[in-house]
Amino acid sequence: MFNRFMRWTLGGIILGLAAFLVFVVIWQVRTNAPPSSVVSPILEEADAGMEGFVYRQTKDGMVQWEVAAQKAEVFEARHEVTLKDVQLRFFGHDGEEMVLHADEGTINTETNDFELRNREELIAIEFANGYTILTPHIHWIDANQEIRTPHPVTIQGNGLTITGIGLVGYLESEEFSVLDHVRVQLSS
Repeated sequence: MFNRFMRWTLGGIILGLAAFLVFVVIWQVRTNAPPSSVVSPILEEADAGMEGFVYRQTKDGMVQWEVAAQKAEVFEARHEVTLKDVQLRFFGHDGEEMVLHADEGTINTETNDFELRNREELIAIEFANGYTILTPHIHWIDANQEIRTPHPVTIQGNGLTITGIGLVGYLESEEFSVLDHVRVQLSS
């Protein structure tokens, strides 16, 4: 009887150790297995990338505006250039009329429209006449020579501060309209 008891006990221990060994092997295989393949979208890569990028729009042999960026990526199929650390200069008949700096932007190379935006600080659009427009986002529509933004805007200069939401401006006539929630403050 004692032999029978010992055989059952040793058999149970052996089966327990075998089960434990199988568990350890399976666990090791699962944790050390290469990760399953993840299906991810194909990331679009630029056709060209460069540092020190400059893009000019001319009309009748005169430069109308110039965009300069520290870094640029060109996507030919989309007719788009993405920009980082951007400076934009607009020129009038008398020379430079407006300058602004932005963190990033895009140019549509087919229409010459562009968008500029800042991540944290406002874009300061400085005019030669002393006025400054502050906004986080600018959209230029080249066909209309029009600058717009749907975002909050502040116009400052010569003792005048105008705030509101949205802006449409025409550089040729130097007319700007704040579209909504307009407030005007005069200071001496």
